[in-house]
Amino acid sequence: MGGGRKIKQGAAEVAPIFRSRKDGGATREEEDGREYDSDSSDRSRTMAATPLTKEDLRQLLSDIKANMATEFDRHLTPIREGLIDLTHRTSTIEEQLDLTVTRTTATENAITALQEQLRQLEEAQEDLNNRSCRNNVRIRGIPETVTIEALGPTLRELFCGLLPEATPAELLLDRVHRALRAPMPNATQPRDVIIRVHYFHIKEALMQAARNTPLQIEGHQISFYQDLAPSTLRKRRELRPLTQELTRQHIRYSWGHPFKLQVRKNNRTYTLYNTAEMADFAESLGLDPTNLATDPNPRRHDRGPPPRNAPPTAPARQMPNSPRIRADN
Repeated sequence: MGGGRKIKQGAAEVAPIFRSRKDGGATREEEDGREYDSDSSDRSRTMAATPLTKEDLRQLLSDIKANMATEFDRHLTPIREGLIDLTHRTSTIEEQLDLTVTRTTATENAITALQEQLRQLEEAQEDLNNRSCRNNVRIRGIPETVTIEALGPTLRELFCGLLPEATPAELLLDRVHRALRAPMPNATQPRDVIIRVHYFHIKEALMQAARNTPLQIEGHQISFYQDLAPSTLRKRRELRPLTQELTRQHIRYSWGHPFKLQVRKNNRTYTLYNTAEMADFAESLGLDPTNLATDPNPRRHDRGPPPRNAPPTAPARQMPNSPRIRADN
């Protein structure tokens, strides 16, 4: 055909993307670094020779998804197993933690109950000690020159002067001895003398008479005090700032057994059982807690009654099952 383009017979023009590579160049499989099975290779050769259809694309996408799912499953299985194990261990730890919290709460409750029982036992023991010493009198100031053998006759003579109406039989003393400690060689304060008066009413009469009468033995001033348990003395020392303020305010107070401080003000009785609540107790009485000065020498009044200038105190009245601070009309 003149002037026309010659078409080569027997050879169809094929797009470069579909041409088969026979020149030894790298195939698509080699470029991607993947290995296909024989079916995939056949399919690839077939696809290289013929145009791709939608069905081919769908099949290719399905194969890719299957391969990705297999790879994901292979890599995620250990992670999934680790998460399951971690979840189990976390649940176990939470269960153990709940059990520990329950046991700790039960232990705290038991400790609180035991502390309350211990407090009650200590108070009961303190009350028993004080009641067993209710006939005892502690006399301070008798010089060490008075021997043990001379203590009995010396005190009986002193008691006859205090209670002239009492008979010698009523002034019976069960025990007379010094405080159970070694004498200090250079001490200016002699050891206390502890006696047990056989009759309680005689003991009370002696205490009342000694409070209103100056007493001396060999020129030494002596004082009579109630013999009390050490724990009671410690509590009284802790309340000494309050009792000093009550004395300055001319407010009547008295001690009770088991341990308590009773204050009478404005025709009402206020009772304190716990020394730790002294500030609150002072506020309930209308006193300023900041005025409760600390006694610089608390042991000076360990065993003594209120000072002589203090107003008379009323006898204590038992108030069982009372709160730590109580106000009665």
